[in-house]
Amino acid sequence: MAARSVCVRSERFKFNAAHFVAFRGFRERLHGHNYTVGVRLVGPLGGDGYVMDFGEVKKMVRQLCEELNERFLCPAKSDVLRVGEDGSNVTLRCEDGAFFSFPRRPATSDS
Repeated sequence: MAARSVCVRSERFKFNAAHFVAFRGFRERLHGHNYTVGVRLVGPLGGDGYVMDFGEVKKMVRQLCEELNERFLCPAKSDVLRVGEDGSNVTLRCEDGAFFSFPRRPATSDS
């Protein structure tokens, strides 16, 4: 059976988080944004005619938004930041000498 695609969006799928962008020779100040999330599901239709139960999708997305809300998004694979740990904190040292320390439970991104 051919794969189908469906997008799920809701005004309730949102969170706010802090971050900064760092490139070689450049680093933004720490700041925050309000994010709104949309999800695209791809897969075969189930016996019920849906790719996935929308109730389950909404539950998972709301849970993820709750986990990300009021967190710091850490660019863990950056080539200009050294990410480390110090006790119960995650530390970031920037190439410009700036140093940040956050509670260990920050949300991280792989980019």
